[in-house]
Amino acid sequence: MSSFGNQLIFYKFEDNIHYAKKTNRFYITTMISEIIAQERKNLFDVSPTLIIEGPCRVGEGILNILDTQIDFYESKFKNAQKEVCVFIPASGSGSRMFEFIHEFLQNPNDENRALVERFFSYISQFAFFELLPIEIQNDILNFEMDWKDFLNLLMAPEGQDYAQLPKGVFPFHSYVSGVKNPIEEHILQASFLTASKATFHFTIQEKYESLIKSVIANAEQNDQKNYEVAYSYQSNVSDAYVFNEHQEALKDLDGNYLRRPAGHGALLPNLQSIKADLIFVKNIDNVQHLSHSSSSNQVWSALAGLLIEIRERLQLIQISKSISELIKLNQEFQLYTDSELARIQEEENLISIINRPLRICGMVKNEGLAGGGPFMINRDGVVTKQIIEKSQIVSEDQTKHLFSSTHFNPVMMVLCTKDLQGNEIDLSQSVDAKSSFKVKKNYLGNQINYLELPGLWNGSMYYWNSIFVEIPSSTFSPVKSVMDLLNPLHQEVNL
Repeated sequence: MSSFGNQLIFYKFEDNIHYAKKTNRFYITTMISEIIAQERKNLFDVSPTLIIEGPCRVGEGILNILDTQIDFYESKFKNAQKEVCVFIPASGSGSRMFEFIHEFLQNPNDENRALVERFFSYISQFAFFELLPIEIQNDILNFEMDWKDFLNLLMAPEGQDYAQLPKGVFPFHSYVSGVKNPIEEHILQASFLTASKATFHFTIQEKYESLIKSVIANAEQNDQKNYEVAYSYQSNVSDAYVFNEHQEALKDLDGNYLRRPAGHGALLPNLQSIKADLIFVKNIDNVQHLSHSSSSNQVWSALAGLLIEIRERLQLIQISKSISELIKLNQEFQLYTDSELARIQEEENLISIINRPLRICGMVKNEGLAGGGPFMINRDGVVTKQIIEKSQIVSEDQTKHLFSSTHFNPVMMVLCTKDLQGNEIDLSQSVDAKSSFKVKKNYLGNQINYLELPGLWNGSMYYWNSIFVEIPSSTFSPVKSVMDLLNPLHQEVNL
């Protein structure tokens, strides 16, 4: 096991995101007052430039090729023997999982009481229940313990403190051999992906590093394997300054400027630090029980094989400099829109365009869950495929496109951050600073406003070469509420 700090830090100024090399000390060359002034301008004065042409659909920006070609691409990946790193942001807490419990304890009503009743009726099916003292288990099953006492035991710091723990260490799945959390599950399942050794990189909160290291050590002992795991933290250098409704930068009681983490776009330097041939990206809470994982792992392999195929074809085009071959490739894989192809021909910038970072995004059909999705975006007359969050859509005339969207945010991504010669690409050059998120939240009873960086798979990958692929819904089992753990994909199959 290993851990390392970020090799790159970034700061925001003017309309761009800049990076500075970290030496013995980090430095920011711009005065704080100037940064605050620019963030204020971007937050309150700069109008959104997002123009949505429409959602991506199968045949219109989204490929549906796995039904017939999944075996081919899976074999392509297996035979390639590429170095793989699994990159998983895992710093989020589990507080949202228990939101209805908090509401019930603070202000009970019919709605949250009904959820709590359902929670208790299925209590023995939750993996965490197995970890409680047998006396408490019996008291609950025999209705000899007060509901509120039990819920407080789960939530309170002096009890299990589940609400504050990182979601990655919460007990998700039950096995005959014991209980596994998402970190253990991700590592175990990804270890079956490739014959060559896979490495893992988790972004975590520093205060939980020792806890997570103990989780990894436990997984190694149980699986009788040694895993290569790295950790990094989200740099606070990128934290956003906070403003009130009067556009004033707020300070805390000690007179320091109030700042907030600037979203998952702040993890771009963490991603930059990974040197593997292929990088697999997945959310920490989207992992199935091992008994349901075969489909997911097959899709992972197929997406990686597709990336390898596309990359090999682009390498040949780089040698031939043939626009006709690129058009032929594009007809098959919808790598670029028609307006992008026209731009390539007009500006004779074929080599620079095909040499961008490459990503394959696996997307499931949207079945009503909250979140963004893939859309066709018009920027200065050039239409590109982009992944857009709801928070980026602020005008009413653009909102209508959300209701016609057919697919959800990517639930799997396979990335290559090297150019076609194998050289590292500076990922900061592919960021669209205009895609920042404007955030409004309640803080101590007052509204605060701040600017989040372009999302990691949104504006931070705006100028990547992207292929969107429809994948089965069996690969998608997010846990936003503890009740989601009752989904069959989180329950063991009894064979």
